[in-house]
Amino acid sequence: MKPYIDYEEQLIWWVKWISTAMAIGCAVMSSMDIYPINVWLGFLAGVGWSWVAFRWGEWSLITINGLLTVVYGFGVIRWIIG
Repeated sequence: MKPYIDYEEQLIWWVKWISTAMAIGCAVMSSMDIYPINVWLGFLAGVGWSWVAFRWGEWSLITINGLLTVVYGFGVIRWIIG
């Protein structure tokens, strides 16, 4: 009998850790004033963590990461517009 593999949990694990790496990268890029990479990393980290929080049903994480995604999203839009 094959062991049960929960692919959704594996996907959540990968998104969680990739998003965490992006959030750390965002902080590093911000501390060195490297723009717009810092804004893009923050936005992508927020999107990833918002999705993970939604899958977990954790409202505190949904709130903070959703709001951070919006804030960084405005930065991305501002950069695209010029």
